[in-house]
Amino acid sequence: MNATAPVLPRYAIDGLPASWLAVPPPPTGFHHGELHFREARTDNGDIEMICEWMNRPHTAKGWEYDWPLERWDAHIKAQLRTGYSRPVVVEQHGRPIAYMEFYRMAQDIVGHHYEARPHDLSVHLAIADPADTGRGLGSRIIGEITEEFLDRDRACDAVVFEPDAANSASRKMIENNGASLLGEVRVRHRHIALYARVRDGRPLPRIGQPVRTASADIAAD
Repeated sequence: MNATAPVLPRYAIDGLPASWLAVPPPPTGFHHGELHFREARTDNGDIEMICEWMNRPHTAKGWEYDWPLERWDAHIKAQLRTGYSRPVVVEQHGRPIAYMEFYRMAQDIVGHHYEARPHDLSVHLAIADPADTGRGLGSRIIGEITEEFLDRDRACDAVVFEPDAANSASRKMIENNGASLLGEVRVRHRHIALYARVRDGRPLPRIGQPVRTASADIAAD
């Protein structure tokens, strides 16, 4: 297993062909109106800021990533060394307001539970201030990121979401942004609902073990 795996708890690449691992990292560094989605840096205080955010009660409950600074430092740096995931700071009018992780679902543990393709993308979102929640900001971010992914990565046919199955608010937000339910699965200790927003004309992926071979890429083209 890759040396970065212990600090990337969901990174699961055993059995993946080399062509899947050669897929570029998720796109970052774009603007939508007053929102800027930039890659987190290791030299400007981002890691300390993210660590403090993720130890707040509302983010710790949702993510279970209430880690000490040393682990967050390792986690951010490990993401930047792989093509699997990118740590992202969301800024609004230049003010940092949220932490996100953009990731390739095929290299994630959840990608073992549906027919993942090598370019499939997904996100996790943590809004830093509880006062910024409940006002449609999260739904806007998810919608804009979905469109950006499909526009910037023309090989990406599906943006996949994995809310807790019991989180009706998250599920409604995802459904309102055009994603379709694939089904519910248990991944480790979590019971999740899998959704996908697919590119026009492409079929929905199905729940089940993916075909993780280089020839599967050719068959899908």
